Amino acid sequence: MRFVVDSMLGTLARYLRIMGYDTAYQSSYTDKQLYELMRQGRVLLTRNHKKAEKYKDAIMVDCDLVRDQLKVLNKAVALTRNREDWFSRCILCNSPLRKVKEEEARANVPDFVFLKHKERIFFCPSCERFYWPGTHRERTLERLKEWGF
Repeated sequence: MRFVVDSMLGTLARYLRIMGYDTAYQSSYTDKQLYELMRQGRVLLTRNHKKAEKYKDAIMVDCDLVRDQLKVLNKAVALTRNREDWFSRCILCNSPLRKVKEEEARANVPDFVFLKHKERIFFCPSCERFYWPGTHRERTLERLKEWGF
């Protein structure tokens, strides 16, 4: 399942990317852009009642907290619990991450990160950001578990 998320749901977009979902998100969309993204098979997630009525198959996510937004979305589309896909996308640009070679990791991450996680360092080819399992990831996993994911 692929999503397009409007500007009022940025944190939800980030969590969907963390969960491995291909999630388009930017600060604003033209009608033409939304139609094209939805034509490509993306489901629109919005907090805007007019948009929800205007676009066929849009999902209205009328909650403030991301945990509640995920619950609404889960009820509508049954989000997967497949953790193998988690942390496989860049949370900033949505690109799939790729595993880095040892020498590339050694040259681009702090030494303590390389020594502890050299087999689990990933790279975003679009925004050139490196990712590894740290405390932020652990806290995110705990939060998702608390929320039923």
